[in-house]
Amino acid sequence: MNTRQRIYQTAKRLYLENGFDNTPNTMIAKEAGVNLGLVTYYFKTKDIVASDMLNNNYEMLFSQVLKYLDQDDELLQLVTFFSLHFKITGIDPDYDRFIYEMNKLDLLEKATRDGNLYKLYESIIEKNESLHPEEKKRRHDYALTASYGVMRALTLKQYEGELVLSKEELFEICIGEMFYALKIEANPLLQKSLLNSADNITDRILDDCPMLKSVKNYLYEEIPPTAREQ
Repeated sequence: MNTRQRIYQTAKRLYLENGFDNTPNTMIAKEAGVNLGLVTYYFKTKDIVASDMLNNNYEMLFSQVLKYLDQDDELLQLVTFFSLHFKITGIDPDYDRFIYEMNKLDLLEKATRDGNLYKLYESIIEKNESLHPEEKKRRHDYALTASYGVMRALTLKQYEGELVLSKEELFEICIGEMFYALKIEANPLLQKSLLNSADNITDRILDDCPMLKSVKNYLYEEIPPTAREQ
């Protein structure tokens, strides 16, 4: 493992264990066993590592979802991804805190735009026959921002205790707002069916792959103590 990789893996571990806000570069340098200047040399800002963590996490979760669903069942893929995401925040407190901190920095939408999830939004909009071609172009630009804006606001308030909502309730509200942003017909039966299917698939994923219940199991590579002492 080279110096850049050591700093990167150390930062990811500390962001999860201690929290993003409570992890200064001096702590990363000490744990990685490198000079402080090397941390800022390889990573100009902490956001660079955090954004990459989010993107890697989203891609990992989404890849698991794809193992259980047909490629053309894109709406259920999207709902199941967020079902898995919200369920893990309710299981893993470190992940829950990290997502909260990333919401404060408004980085979740960026992570989605940088990965495969964004293609889902585009494809769902393109297949929506109720939309005029010109409206589809405009909706590409703002549907993701609109749905993530609501999700971000609700997640922040729920984490801070300003809204008394369970993770399940938060998830259902966010999906409803996402449907609205994507201009999917407000059909309660369809939404309920999708939510139930997504919940069942999520439980299967977590049963088959329990490592996902703790994000540290897959989001960074542990560095041996000897490497940190160099």
